[in-house]
Amino acid sequence: MILIARNRLDEFIYRLLKASAVLVIILAFEYYLDIFTSGYTMAVATLTAVIIQLIILIHLPSNDIIPKKIIRDKVADFVREEAKFILIVTFMAFFTRWQISELDYTFLLAANFSAQVALFLVWRVYNRYLLSPLGANEPGPGKKNILIVGSGRRGQKVADIFLDHPELKAHIMGFVDYNRDGLWRYRDVPLAGHPDNIRSVIASHQVDLVVMALENDPPQGGRLFDVVEQMGVKMCFLPEIMDTRIAKCRPYSLNGQPVFLYHSVPENRPALFIKELMDRTGALAGMILSAPILILAVIAIRIDSRGPILYRQKRTGKNGRVFDMYKLRTMVDEADTIKKNLEHLNEMSGPVFKIKEDPRVTAVGRFLRKYSIDEIPQFWNVLKGDMSLVGPRPPLPEEVTNFEPWQHRKLSVKPGLSCLWQINGRNEVDFEHWMKMDLQYIDRWSLKEDARILIKTIPAVFKGKGAC
Repeated sequence: MILIARNRLDEFIYRLLKASAVLVIILAFEYYLDIFTSGYTMAVATLTAVIIQLIILIHLPSNDIIPKKIIRDKVADFVREEAKFILIVTFMAFFTRWQISELDYTFLLAANFSAQVALFLVWRVYNRYLLSPLGANEPGPGKKNILIVGSGRRGQKVADIFLDHPELKAHIMGFVDYNRDGLWRYRDVPLAGHPDNIRSVIASHQVDLVVMALENDPPQGGRLFDVVEQMGVKMCFLPEIMDTRIAKCRPYSLNGQPVFLYHSVPENRPALFIKELMDRTGALAGMILSAPILILAVIAIRIDSRGPILYRQKRTGKNGRVFDMYKLRTMVDEADTIKKNLEHLNEMSGPVFKIKEDPRVTAVGRFLRKYSIDEIPQFWNVLKGDMSLVGPRPPLPEEVTNFEPWQHRKLSVKPGLSCLWQINGRNEVDFEHWMKMDLQYIDRWSLKEDARILIKTIPAVFKGKGAC
């Protein structure tokens, strides 16, 4: 709690500095430009600046055991901070019906933005150039004394975090390890002894935090935990118990029980919510705009060959869930029966079946496939939530059974109408490259990437390149 309180104190001081900067800028406008016509208006602007800064203090980040400084060296945090300030000012002004002019309101936001930019730049220069990492591990006032259990790869990773970020104000006292002895050191941090002696180490030194960073779970680990717990010293564990190459780890709760959750796909909840919203509205708009084309296609299919208009096929969606995907029928009515006699003509590698000149495709069907008109009914799948506008194409269940383990990861996200495969040649791309492009999309996913794919899908559809 002391560390969290210190973090709140630092935040409070920062907010007051920022509020002061806002007031200075407002006063400068008032003095030099004579913008504010009354002392009352000036008082309202001043009071608003102070109140807003203090209200933001209610929701402070307090999860860090060793808190970083308040102004993080990231543009995203800076933009988020500004957006939060503007929203709070706007809603407070609206619901409380403050009598503040548009000009005063504009200068208030401009002053806040200017102060934030100035403090952001000053702090960035301070952290990068003035706060030297030399001597970062020296004890000093205000620094927390850290003891690391484990001197292997994970223990050294913990040490790197503290040593490379002197703004954390931490002093590493040393390592304790079951497998080392003597005068071993890492980055000038010594070996403090054997874990069995941790009781005497804590008793004879001021230890604020013990970081458990063992490479595995030795039988003595439970006893070591009990000793530190009994002595009332804070402990933390590295969440990366497993060595991961793709998955990210974060703390989670299983009905109140703390757990570590490993996820192999991006988890940006606000962005995923926006994606879901765009999917539903985009699918509805797509159904409405494509209705005339769909009607003409239905008439052409009915005239061209016998059989149903819609073709319903089982496909595999997110996490292996099977759903009915809808398409306009582009093949003869007995296409699935004839497929067994054509498997030796397959032109695609892997478990996918594709023939460039497939004899089952009707004349109208070939045109519909070339310009992806047959996939218009899949807007209904998107509207239902089975699919997304952008995502890996959903495979057949029998294809999934032949996937290699690394290929199965494409099922970790919702399938889509278009993806990198569709805008990069479609059936001209072999199966393995196709799978790699799907995984590349998953690893690099963002709303910006979705927008880029959707924009490129339109000319790709009109060209009809790679379709069969």
